[in-house]
Amino acid sequence: MIKRMISFVRPLIPALILSLLCGLVAESVQVVVAWFTGSMLSQSAFSINSLWLILIFIIVGGITAFAEQYSGHYVAFKILATIRNLVYQKIQKLAPAGLDQKKSADLLKMVGSDIEAMEIFYAHTIVPLFIGLIFLVGISIIFAIVAPAAGLIYFLCGALIGIFLPLYKANKIKEQNAELSKVQGKIQQQMFEAIMGRDILLQLNAVPVKVDSVEKEYHSEAKVSQKVGFLNWQKNWLKLIILIISWVLTAGVLITQAYPFSTVLPLLLAFPFAFKPVEALAALSDPLSKGFGAAKRVFELLDTPEPKTESADSVQIGQIKDIEVNHLNFKYPSRDVEVLNDINFSLREGEIGGIIGQSGSGKSTLVKLIMKWYHVKPNSITINGTDLDQIDRDSLWEQINYLTQEPQVFSDTIRQNLTLGNDSFNDEELWQILKQVQLSELIEQLPKGLDEVVSSTDLQLSAGEAQRLTLARALLHKSSFLILDEPTSNLDILNEKIILYAIKKHYHGIVLMITHREESLGICDYVWKMSDGRLIQEKNESVT
Repeated sequence: MIKRMISFVRPLIPALILSLLCGLVAESVQVVVAWFTGSMLSQSAFSINSLWLILIFIIVGGITAFAEQYSGHYVAFKILATIRNLVYQKIQKLAPAGLDQKKSADLLKMVGSDIEAMEIFYAHTIVPLFIGLIFLVGISIIFAIVAPAAGLIYFLCGALIGIFLPLYKANKIKEQNAELSKVQGKIQQQMFEAIMGRDILLQLNAVPVKVDSVEKEYHSEAKVSQKVGFLNWQKNWLKLIILIISWVLTAGVLITQAYPFSTVLPLLLAFPFAFKPVEALAALSDPLSKGFGAAKRVFELLDTPEPKTESADSVQIGQIKDIEVNHLNFKYPSRDVEVLNDINFSLREGEIGGIIGQSGSGKSTLVKLIMKWYHVKPNSITINGTDLDQIDRDSLWEQINYLTQEPQVFSDTIRQNLTLGNDSFNDEELWQILKQVQLSELIEQLPKGLDEVVSSTDLQLSAGEAQRLTLARALLHKSSFLILDEPTSNLDILNEKIILYAIKKHYHGIVLMITHREESLGICDYVWKMSDGRLIQEKNESVT
């Protein structure tokens, strides 16, 4: 995994080298200033020139420290942008079938906090690691030239603080961070579900119960965080004790071996400053384990096999004229039980078909297969006489509008909710479409009309009005196949009639309605009943 993470750095090696050199200079300046100050104190050699020289060193140290941070974060942000793009592209390739088993909260955490946690490796690990190791060896040699015993003590102490102590604590911190990430994932999932199901929670007065459940998870998170904090506290105290002991040992060795004061004082003043880069190594274990855990989850997503729905010689499809389903059988890749068994039906342009059945009977699965979410056996589904497997998925989706039970309203203006950023639609077209779904009068009364900002939580739109808005969007963006997946199950009779009437009168392509309410099927030319994965035709007549 580390090798894979480092592979992202290759195009940015010059910036990384610059960060390393600047970091070495910045850290070295602190040691030099401390040594130089000790030399002046031991020899009472203060002068304006020496003070100016110290000031110049400090300025150089500040500039190089800034340059090291700037170039390091430049590398990190460039790499994180690359990784984030890869994750978004992978999600796009996996969607929708490949994300069926993924939790929404986990995906949100991944594109947010997980990718940001990887910044630790790129901005605060690679360069500090090399600086710490170079300092450990380089300063040991320099101190050994002045006083061999001091060089040996510094090396042993630095290795203990920067290498052995972090390794000793690494496994424990890794376990606790993994547990912490798991608990945080549960909290995010619960919060996500609470927000999405807020109406049900309020309706059933279940908010206190949900709050208690979330609070329990927060208490679990606090306990794990305390364990991580305690491990870091232990590590910091051990580090401080080792530093004090090593400094005292160095002072004792220098004094007992009768080194001159002009050598002892500069070395003792520079000694603690020389540990700063080595201390940075010791501080890497906790954030590094979080970064590696995040990287593991990101790479697991990137390595997820993509559903095979495209053939090498796929063809573009135009307007959908007919759909044929012949002896279709299907079971999900992760299950052994068949969801659909010998399904047969057909629809042609201008026809409205309805499939009724209880939840879990396979209705939505059938729709997903027609939309090419999953691979099916050859010639099980044909569109315009072409095997579904041979049809380009993107061109197929361009011909389909899919309305679900929950209306998708974006936090934006009504205009943008309708056009989705397509500037080719004029206001006259928008008002005409809104009139067809009986929303024009309502929106005309809003202070800003089409430019009024709405959202799924905006009380200006009821559930029925929000569903009618999504239907208006479907009618505006021309398609030849409209899929209605329980579109009226949560609506009152009035909104249901408005929506069904608008579809019957204004949509001229193929319509397939999935529902468990018989009242919704009045507009259908054909009705099938889905039960235990089997489809039985119940109605075959033209409805006026």
